[in-house]
Amino acid sequence: MTQPTATSLTNLTERFQLLTERKKAQPRRVEPLDTLPSWPAGMRGTPNACLRSALFAGVQGNERIAYKKRTLLAAVDGIEVRYLGVQLNQSDLDVWMQIVHLSRTQLPGFSVTFSAHALLTALGRSTGKSQHEWLKESMARLGGAFVEITYHGRQTFGEKGFLRYHRDESTQRYVVELTESMLRLFEDGYTHIEFEQRQLLRKHPLALWLHGFLSSHAAPYPLKLQTLYQLSGSSTQNPRDFKLRMRKALQALVTIGALEAFEIDEDVVKVKKQPTPTQKRHLEMTRN
Repeated sequence: MTQPTATSLTNLTERFQLLTERKKAQPRRVEPLDTLPSWPAGMRGTPNACLRSALFAGVQGNERIAYKKRTLLAAVDGIEVRYLGVQLNQSDLDVWMQIVHLSRTQLPGFSVTFSAHALLTALGRSTGKSQHEWLKESMARLGGAFVEITYHGRQTFGEKGFLRYHRDESTQRYVVELTESMLRLFEDGYTHIEFEQRQLLRKHPLALWLHGFLSSHAAPYPLKLQTLYQLSGSSTQNPRDFKLRMRKALQALVTIGALEAFEIDEDVVKVKKQPTPTQKRHLEMTRN
């Protein structure tokens, strides 16, 4: 049997290295999205990337701005969000969360059908003409935005729109398909949002944003007001005004039972969360 020579071994090593380098150079295959996670009817599952960034800003509708170029938005470490289009806010997040909620029992890629009346009612809104027009505007913003999200510098997902839709003008029924890249946000972590609590915060966009942000942390750590200002996408120019708004938002969360207490000490926000229902049951069992 012929023994391999030093030259043949060197050639084999070089070929192996070349194949390895070619494999590394090939784009990583993105596996199809099999299914969405599920959650109880009283919750709304929301990707953490939507809650820990300025993607859905805590601003009023009349405070929206338009990003005319691909713009880096504020986000927590590990997430980069770039956005092009009319600014989204918490009311747009309400619409997207509700549509995702309706789709949670279906396979990705299948459309979901609903009437404008049913969606508005589910969101606790009136169903007059002005609200139907508001929904049309929100759907257009969600469908027209370009979002690009990078996780830990490893993978970037970009897509035009959170959804695609068809609307029957005679019945005002929507057929909606959620875009896969935006559904992939669930793969990097998501949070169950208490829907009833969120309903109580309507018309208070900063409180809504703060509710989602704090819900996505089991034990929120102290944060500077400046950090919260950036992450919430606030349009307030005066730092004292933002501090006042933040205090009101925190108090609103205490009022609805989402927080037990808070303090703002030298422009640092510290909060104490209420235990979740699961934690409460555990505490009761421990006491007994």
